[in-house]
Amino acid sequence: MRRALILVPVLVVAFVAAACGSGGPEQVVGKVEYVSTTSTTTSTTTSTATTSTATTSTATTSTTTTSTTTTPAPTTTTDEVAGAGALKWRTCGDGIECTTLEVPMVHDDPSEGRIRIALNRFAAAPEGRIGVLLVNPGGPGGSGVDLVEDMGWLLDMVVPGFDVIGFDPRGVGGSSRVSCMEDLDDQVFVLDDGEDPAALFELAGVISSACLEESGDLALHVGTNNVARDMDLIRKALGEEQISFLGYSYGSRIGAVYAALFPDRVRAMVLDGPIDPAEQISSVSAVQGRGFEDAWSNFADWCDVDASCGLEAHGGAEVAFFAADALLAEGDLPAGDRVLTRGEFQMGVAMALYSPYTWEQLGQAFTEVLGAGEGWIFQSLADMMMGRRDDGTYDGSQDVNYLVNCADDPLRPSQESFFVALDAVADTFEHFGPAFRAMGDCSALPESVDPLHVAPADLAVPALVIALEGDPATPMAWAHGLTDSIGDAVLITSDGEGHTAFLSNSDCVTDVVIAYLVDLVVPEDGWSCVEGEDLSG
Repeated sequence: MRRALILVPVLVVAFVAAACGSGGPEQVVGKVEYVSTTSTTTSTTTSTATTSTATTSTATTSTTTTSTTTTPAPTTTTDEVAGAGALKWRTCGDGIECTTLEVPMVHDDPSEGRIRIALNRFAAAPEGRIGVLLVNPGGPGGSGVDLVEDMGWLLDMVVPGFDVIGFDPRGVGGSSRVSCMEDLDDQVFVLDDGEDPAALFELAGVISSACLEESGDLALHVGTNNVARDMDLIRKALGEEQISFLGYSYGSRIGAVYAALFPDRVRAMVLDGPIDPAEQISSVSAVQGRGFEDAWSNFADWCDVDASCGLEAHGGAEVAFFAADALLAEGDLPAGDRVLTRGEFQMGVAMALYSPYTWEQLGQAFTEVLGAGEGWIFQSLADMMMGRRDDGTYDGSQDVNYLVNCADDPLRPSQESFFVALDAVADTFEHFGPAFRAMGDCSALPESVDPLHVAPADLAVPALVIALEGDPATPMAWAHGLTDSIGDAVLITSDGEGHTAFLSNSDCVTDVVIAYLVDLVVPEDGWSCVEGEDLSG
């Protein structure tokens, strides 16, 4: 899905560039660069917007328990592993070690060359060590290396006993990267009523050609199946019989595929903010669109009763939205030393809906536009969504997003059928219709060489799927789809707002996740909680 897509599921905890690179000279396999990366940090503003929804759903965790076993850490830091290469760890931060692992670009044909996967770890104390916990923050395009740099210490504290392992999936960050175009105007992806949608197909062709030219064959081999295969080589290189996995958002798709391909190598698996594997980029999801519309409604309801929102003078959130949208439909607005387009405005609104902690900031953004004619807050929110850095360059996450989704999707619909479906979906979305109408497609790329593989998995311990009722990017309906596709999985829910739950937008699921990861306590399928409710009794 292309740079301006507002529907990219990404965990909103922190946005940072890759923490450590290869440490060696730049190397090339085909046209794939091994890039040394530098540390840059950007984080979301965490305004405290207090929300409360009055549902009454509570349940009790079951006590299906398997005792925790303690396993020693691998005895060497450099082990040759068949098909996986060697791991040579180096210190690259406070308590963090980094390395790289070479893997086949095409797993079925290693002669096609090898690519590099960037890894880091926050190691557990030897006493009480359980094993390894691989993590992925979502996307596609999110960096697991960045997640561990930001949160490895927290995960080590909350779920002790694990070597917390981050990795940049192929195409991402410090791994062998893909690239498409860096100079697109975000506005071109917002299609107003009356505009010719054929222009978007022409643009898709330009982008697809650029992806193939800049990224070579890797552009066709970044799909989730290959990410899961890379994960298993990581497991081998770590010297572990099994892994535990924590996947946020798109990471839930990675986990589902890994479970299908390597079920006996899963110790435990937490899938937070689940994506239904039946959803493809070509299907133009009405479910996700409704998720964003519902999230806007929840924000508007809060804004109209909470003075910290600050939009009472502008008639409330609904009036403010359409007033700002009308201004931007007439022309761009100043945004510091840049200008805010209508497309960036809609992306900024969507970005703020990823967490209730940015709701207050969203109110401030409307106040700046309507009161001062200044759009810098919306601009900064849109930049977070798109992975735009302060120097004007992009982190490439949206290029990865587009190519991964197209690699996973076997369908290449016709222009006519795609836009009939698009219009049918977009016309039902009052606030985000133009952006939904402009969603990208894969028609200009070659057919997928390795479509998404998800199948029922026979796991020793059922996977744990977590969903929030107010999640805009991965709505509740998708949670049921993912749970059913895995088969051996349980679903727990919270009435909370925002995208993903564990250590981000939900307190009440925390204890359940900790007990599951550390002691393999599996909650009852369908367990639910109400945010702010005391569950101790």
